[in-house]
Amino acid sequence: MVLLVGSTVAADRSDPSLVRLIAKAWALRKALVSTTAPSLTAVAAEQGISQSYATRLVRLAWLAPDIVEAILGGCPPANLTASRLMQDTRIPADWQDQRRALGFV
Repeated sequence: MVLLVGSTVAADRSDPSLVRLIAKAWALRKALVSTTAPSLTAVAAEQGISQSYATRLVRLAWLAPDIVEAILGGCPPANLTASRLMQDTRIPADWQDQRRALGFV
């Protein structure tokens, strides 16, 4: 797939592992808001994942909408990988800061 951006052409950089991470993050977010479990640790246990993994994953459920759209649409920055997202423990809460930190601006 080729995406036209202004007068330039951008190649599709779909990354299935990034897409899966976003899907897992949103599933965890849904579980968190719909559960009566008292903590993230309890929800993680219900989901069959470790508390550490859940803690890293849940941050991705609150990425800026345009970042999520870029990942799902196959247009993330070339240096953005699933591994990098999961290892970076300092993803800012502020969307503009997220864009800078993850290479979108």
